[in-house]
Amino acid sequence: MPHFRDSHYARTDPNDTLNFYRLHFAETLPAFSPLDRLASIADIGCGYGWLAVALALHTSARIVAVEANPSRLRAAQRIAEIAGVGGRIEWCTAALPRLPFADRAFDAVYCVEVIEHTGDDPGVARELARLSADLLTVTTPNKAFPVVRHDTALPFCHWLPPRRRNNYAMACGRIARQYNNLFWSPWKLRRALEDFRQVSEFLSFPCFSTYLEARKRLRSRQTESALARVELGYYRAVARLGKRSWPLLPSLAGTFQRSR
Repeated sequence: MPHFRDSHYARTDPNDTLNFYRLHFAETLPAFSPLDRLASIADIGCGYGWLAVALALHTSARIVAVEANPSRLRAAQRIAEIAGVGGRIEWCTAALPRLPFADRAFDAVYCVEVIEHTGDDPGVARELARLSADLLTVTTPNKAFPVVRHDTALPFCHWLPPRRRNNYAMACGRIARQYNNLFWSPWKLRRALEDFRQVSEFLSFPCFSTYLEARKRLRSRQTESALARVELGYYRAVARLGKRSWPLLPSLAGTFQRSR
């Protein structure tokens, strides 16, 4: 498939990828709002459409998938057709920070691993908030966390200005993974979403036990590495803080609900 075959997704199992989006987002949606109240859902920065497909398979809502790259969007349409839901999804070529939709056009809005690519201008998050009448789910790397498994995955690299990041990455042999994305701090993202209250207890999940179940189902055929076990131990510890764990995690993944 053009465009897709040159992406990192071409080296992954499509079923595993779709399961990730299903377990992390589509199946958790009813915990935040009854599905019969969600008439329309937007996936902003849909990439190859995995989340849009998962939502189309698990809800009866109108699904709108938005992607800035026309070639990637065409590949997403083909993937949706293969999954049998091509006719359930509306496709739109557009990019943040200006999207061609009315205020509160959707009952739920998703933006998964996108805003680190757009720059950390609060207007980007406000644009997402503008589109949602009820729920908003955002995930993006946490700038305040010392080690983020994104780009170079080098400790503190994302705290440096671009030029020094390049020097650090080159010295560690990871210059090919240095993309100079701009990560968001928890306080900057939270201020931009002032009209919303957080409703997820752990990452974008309703609670930590839901996260554990999704993790177990995704990794049922794998033996966890030592690093993964350390990560899980840390997650267990900070999960005791409930919603206050949000700024202490490597991902600023959260589900929010409009409060005004």
